[in-house]
Amino acid sequence: LSADTWRRRPLNLVAVVDKSGSMAGEPLTLVRASLESALRYLRDGDQLSIVLYGDRAHIHLSPTPIRGASRAVLRRQIDEIEAMGSTAMEAGLHLGYQVARESAAEFDGITRVMLFTDEQPNVGNTDAESFMAMAGAAAAENIGLTTIGGGVQFGAELATKISGVRGGSLFFFGNADE
Repeated sequence: LSADTWRRRPLNLVAVVDKSGSMAGEPLTLVRASLESALRYLRDGDQLSIVLYGDRAHIHLSPTPIRGASRAVLRRQIDEIEAMGSTAMEAGLHLGYQVARESAAEFDGITRVMLFTDEQPNVGNTDAESFMAMAGAAAAENIGLTTIGGGVQFGAELATKISGVRGGSLFFFGNADE
């Protein structure tokens, strides 16, 4: 690879955001700041989707192409994320991968899921094997997973395991300065 000639393929980014009650305050502020930072690095031709989970998982933002005016709409969608509910991480990640698969089928580029969480699932499957199976199946379809841990109560055990799947990575931000 040559740094002078290499260009990143378009990115289909699916953000899966834990909006449960434990994310209230600084953790969700960190998530919003991280998403806004990611938005600054997305280029025209990339696309962003947002899946939220608390008590249930739902699509907050359908796959949206990045184009000049769409950035303001995307920022508003990010700012509207509010914390509430329990932590149905399994449902959130399942829906995130579903959005990734469906949108990847029509997208010529790289597809990646970014899971933003404090890693405290308490609804549905909460064991590492369930999450590793989902991440492994997606990796086999060339859908990578980046886990972004936020807040001082972040428990890294589960995130460390699922980030070890091919195509996985893990980052932690304890506060906004990081």
